[in-house]
Amino acid sequence: MAHRISKIGKQLQKSRNGYTLVEAIIAIAVCGFGLAMILGLYGMAIKTEMVSKTIYEQSLEINSISDEINLSLMDATDESLSECVDFILKSNYPDYQLQEIKQETQTNLYQLKILHKGFNSRDKEFNIKIFWRQDETPDT
Repeated sequence: MAHRISKIGKQLQKSRNGYTLVEAIIAIAVCGFGLAMILGLYGMAIKTEMVSKTIYEQSLEINSISDEINLSLMDATDESLSECVDFILKSNYPDYQLQEIKQETQTNLYQLKILHKGFNSRDKEFNIKIFWRQDETPDT
């Protein structure tokens, strides 16, 4: 009897050498799901790259605005702070405009609120701190 059972087992093994259609469909579905997940990550990476590029470009622009304002304020002029800032923004950065100038608690430290008119009518507000000492020259 044991001999007969082992003979049937060997026949079953010989008949199951290939893949069935169900196994092939399951393998294709698993591979497709994996590929869909990977492609989804690529889309997310592209969107993240675009956002980070925009943030980087804006930070460069704001830093250059701040540098230009600080350099122009080093020169002794009769202009007020708002006139200097407005002149720089209008001449070099037309998308930006000065919103507010607020003096900080420390002497000669000012906070500038600058508004950027962006794409899709999105306005972004940036804050720049500058040190400005107005020259008070006595009249002679």
